[in-house]
Amino acid sequence: MMILIYTSSVPNRLRYISRLLFFELLGMECAFTTYRDEFSSYQGPKLVYAPAPLDGELFIESKSLLFEDTVYPLDPGISIENDIPVIFPTNNERSALSFDPFAASFYMVSRYEEYEQHKHDNFGRFPAQASIAMKGGFLEIPVVHFWTDMLAGAIGRKFPGLTVKRPDYTYIPTIDIDHAFAFKGRNFYRTAGGIARSAMNGRFYELLTRFKVLSGAEADPYDTYEYMHQVHSLYNLSPYYFILFADYGGDDNNIAVTDKTFHKILRDLDRDKKVGIHPSLSSSKHPKRFDEEHSGLSQVLQRDVTFSRQHFMKVSFPATYRNLVNSGISDDFSMGYASHPGFRSGMARSFFFFDLSKNEFVPLKIHPVTLMDVTMKDYLRLKPEESIETIHRLISMVRSVGGEFISLFHNETFSEYGRWLGWRNIYEDLLRFAVQ
Repeated sequence: MMILIYTSSVPNRLRYISRLLFFELLGMECAFTTYRDEFSSYQGPKLVYAPAPLDGELFIESKSLLFEDTVYPLDPGISIENDIPVIFPTNNERSALSFDPFAASFYMVSRYEEYEQHKHDNFGRFPAQASIAMKGGFLEIPVVHFWTDMLAGAIGRKFPGLTVKRPDYTYIPTIDIDHAFAFKGRNFYRTAGGIARSAMNGRFYELLTRFKVLSGAEADPYDTYEYMHQVHSLYNLSPYYFILFADYGGDDNNIAVTDKTFHKILRDLDRDKKVGIHPSLSSSKHPKRFDEEHSGLSQVLQRDVTFSRQHFMKVSFPATYRNLVNSGISDDFSMGYASHPGFRSGMARSFFFFDLSKNEFVPLKIHPVTLMDVTMKDYLRLKPEESIETIHRLISMVRSVGGEFISLFHNETFSEYGRWLGWRNIYEDLLRFAVQ
């Protein structure tokens, strides 16, 4: 079924968001016309998206956002419709909705506010606390899906024969490997430094474990690769793995990229061709380093690597995504906040990137991450039962809108070592709940 939209012009922003709402989320085709006669004669579902209505026609009052080609500071406003927070409220009483769902959805999905905001945390990231979703209390609600349902409801009331096909819920596990091993794979100087730090800080259990691992008496605690394979196989799941394949330095401290054991692990993980690059934090400032890391991982795997997730979830608009596209990346899994779970873009499904600076669609698919282990453990400091409650709540929310629940865990989370004691149980509970 196709819906016809009457509007004054058809800019790229309107085409982009209409395709997302109608085709991707409702399973409908949409077309546009700027001619009244063509619109009036159309016999199927249709609507007017304009500042003013046409007599007798379904009308959504348009705000100016989609008809502009610049980015500037703006206040989209927040109100409530049907108990759901909405932005870009409208004033025309004849509008079928009290807000503009096209402008609202575009604002969230394009990450408009991240272009205009200049607030950053210690890692140079846009903070969740600065987002309209956090300020408006809807960060844990995939609002674009709810807004789309409101739009479909308004159309359905005018055209009772309307049929929509919403997508099915799916679960996608993803694993970051920032530290392939806790103790193995380090050179003499890094090993000596680690021993000194453990001794100086009184971490004698860590010191003993290091010596056992290096002597071969005990497995490295972060060597959880067989466990990950087994636990995911129980549920017929095939995770995406993102590898920090970078030279040691600063906040990038995986083992040496030349380590042959490391290479074998990576090839084993790539059995389903789902290993991606985890660009180093330093590469965000030095794009050539990303090319080196990307090329190095591709050589080890003997194939082109086309998936990525930024280290520390650091995304700068639009530079990060432009660099990825230029390097041959087709899918990125960085859309989320490290400090808070939820829906940074208002979306619980993948979508294509729109470059606001160029005002054009870009063929890079963005996969929103809903939840991360470090968020619960370190940022929010949740107790195990609180983490499980948060996990269940968010999975239920994603399931209710037919979304993709994407979790982010680390290989070290499954170590049952140190601060990660008990986290295998939490993850196994997540898997059971996510696939049931």
